[in-house]
Amino acid sequence: MYRKELESALNTGRVANFFLLFGADEYQIELFGKEILNLYLTPGANALNLYFDEYDFMRAKSHLSEPSLFGGQNVLRVKSDKKIVGKELKDLINACQKDASNRFLFEFYESDMKIATEAQKIFGQNFARFFKPSTPDEAVTLLAKQAGKEGLNITQNALYELYFIHNENLYLAASELNKLKSLNAHIDQDDVRKLVFGLGGVNFDDFFNKFINLKDIRADFFAYEQDASFNEILFINSLYKAFYRLFRLHSYIKINGRFDVKEALGYAPPPNIAQALKTQCLSLNLKAYAQIFKILNATESELKTNAKICKSAFLLSCVLELQNLISTAKIK
Repeated sequence: MYRKELESALNTGRVANFFLLFGADEYQIELFGKEILNLYLTPGANALNLYFDEYDFMRAKSHLSEPSLFGGQNVLRVKSDKKIVGKELKDLINACQKDASNRFLFEFYESDMKIATEAQKIFGQNFARFFKPSTPDEAVTLLAKQAGKEGLNITQNALYELYFIHNENLYLAASELNKLKSLNAHIDQDDVRKLVFGLGGVNFDDFFNKFINLKDIRADFFAYEQDASFNEILFINSLYKAFYRLFRLHSYIKINGRFDVKEALGYAPPPNIAQALKTQCLSLNLKAYAQIFKILNATESELKTNAKICKSAFLLSCVLELQNLISTAKIK
């Protein structure tokens, strides 16, 4: 099943006593894992958590085989990013099928879909597969759900800001909610901009706004680069994603003769962001967009295939080349 079906099952409390969660989004696996666990952990339950390298089949099987000391359910939660032998999974599931009081939740954090599909077949219909949010609206809905459960008073615009600051990384955005909750205050968009910083201490949207408006971005670029988590390919992909969003808006306006950000992108950002996107998308022509995508593709290819280049200098030269292209291509 997919997320909506799982949400429906959770609302009715009808989740099988053995269940698999997997897919492309770690945040959703963890989020819904906690919700399923809340159903499993009834009063008197005997719980065992085995995370990653802690997993031991004999210990897991023994836990499900022993009667609960308090007469409740035996609950086994396994988190893993490695393949677990099919026979072992079948034995653990069999223990749940033989005794309805047993509970087994398997959260599988593995991107290899071949391995994940093998596990899925063993669990039958008792699984949920997650995909990364297709739109910011979808991501913000998930963030709002978590914020509501934590009693965090935060505006929708603030959640959008949080999501964009972390370059549309749902897991990182969600991790900030606990920090904001500790303030015990109403949180709006301005609060998020003051209190939350991206991985490199630089908000990518701020960087991109300066970049496309032809301001000096060298200090911001070096701030990104000096962060331990900086990755050249992810940085290029972030630029590509930002330009592709503008290209979609530009194309929509040219085809339909009007600006409708929700219809063009599938979601409606806060008004100030929508206005900035409108200005930016119309500042370039189609020829400029084509050249920008060629430069980004060529840069990514070079970074991946040429081990001899100085990546920092090469990437900065690409960024400056793009700025030069924008400065000559902007529509007067």
